[in-house]
Amino acid sequence: MNLGPGVDALARFLAGPEPAWWASALAACIVWLGPLLLIVLPIAALGQIIERKVAAAMQRRHGPNTAGLDGLVRFLVRCLCWFLPRATQERLTARLCRLPGMQLARRLGLGQLVADGIKMLGKEDLIPGNADGWVFRLAPYLAMCGALLPFAAIPFGQHLVALEVPVAALYVAAAGGLTVIALFMAGWGSGNKFSLLGGMRAVAQVVSYEIPVGLAIAGVVLWCGSMDLQRIVASQYNAHWASFLGWNFFQSPFLALLAVILFVAGLAECQRTPFDMAEAESELVSGFNTEYSGLRWGLFAMAEYAEMFLVGAIIATLFLGGYQSPFGEPAIIALPAWLAALIHALMLTLKASALLFVMVWLRWTLPRLRVDQVMRLCWITLVPLALLALFGVALTMLAAGSVAPGSAYGRIPALPELHLTPLAHALAWVLPVAIAALLIVLARRQHGRLHPDLARLSGAGR
Repeated sequence: MNLGPGVDALARFLAGPEPAWWASALAACIVWLGPLLLIVLPIAALGQIIERKVAAAMQRRHGPNTAGLDGLVRFLVRCLCWFLPRATQERLTARLCRLPGMQLARRLGLGQLVADGIKMLGKEDLIPGNADGWVFRLAPYLAMCGALLPFAAIPFGQHLVALEVPVAALYVAAAGGLTVIALFMAGWGSGNKFSLLGGMRAVAQVVSYEIPVGLAIAGVVLWCGSMDLQRIVASQYNAHWASFLGWNFFQSPFLALLAVILFVAGLAECQRTPFDMAEAESELVSGFNTEYSGLRWGLFAMAEYAEMFLVGAIIATLFLGGYQSPFGEPAIIALPAWLAALIHALMLTLKASALLFVMVWLRWTLPRLRVDQVMRLCWITLVPLALLALFGVALTMLAAGSVAPGSAYGRIPALPELHLTPLAHALAWVLPVAIAALLIVLARRQHGRLHPDLARLSGAGR
């Protein structure tokens, strides 16, 4: 049974050369669902705690550090040790709450996660009278599908990937588009004109920013010559100890610009600050999720943090070497397969989590943009810059002298790589830096000047 190299290898390890169906099923669950259940969902669930901790550290105030697990421990002791006297139960509870791990959970505020979960489960699930019941109910589940389905093609290691197809980059972009339908369903199904306007505003924002996202992905696909994410990661492999020198981010300033564009557009697609006008939590009317409460609202929040981690994983895969280590990658791939898989999964998790931290950091740093500013940034700034970077990548590849075979990376054979001539190096580095310097000089000259129409309307010319 061919279920992928990772699944087949694990099944043969569990049940011999001819594995039974149970071994293949168990191996598929471990390889396909393991990264999702052990990495993605816990980080998405801890998103609120991470957000509150970062906000508390930036604003020099107390975060969620007082909600411990005492109540949960007492509840479990009462349920499991019901036959013991009440005094014995209290002593057992006190002893368990004094364990070092329990004190660490209190300092980290993990009890707040349990409290939030109980609060969402305990809230009444209200459905407006004018709502379209089926559409209203399905929207949060579709949002979760749009946030989790792209992870099927994200490689957490050479053997830790559920869907290894030649068009994985296209699949990730297409599967993430389900979120657009969920947002519109939430606004339309609520039967509320404010929710409908919020849903339309969110859909317009997400659909618009998919253009720069697609252009950024197209630049990497053009540079690497493949839409297979495994081959894109393998093309960034550098056989020297400084493995990060082979990452796409350091190959050309055009690719670095595409990485920045993808990050900004990903912020907008996740509706994070400064692009959270479609879901303004501090306003009287939140937006498409105004009428949601309880667990359905929690699914929208969890989908948001899962999308943030997804954006970080995509940027890491396309521009930061994916699951590769920045140093000593040749030594890592020489390790046993299970150990290399653990290290690679940890590397991708750290890269994506670092980008998620930056997204949280920006929320408590930048002010919110108006809707017109959000759309102007997309169509007037990001799209032209992405087209310019895409043209620069194509021009650099055109100026390359030849194509030479690279180094084999684990089970992936050697891939062709560009051999840049001095002219190509000049096009790749000197020309973009010169253009950027010229644009900065022109921007500084225009700084402080008003448009003639604005000057006339404001009376600045009087």
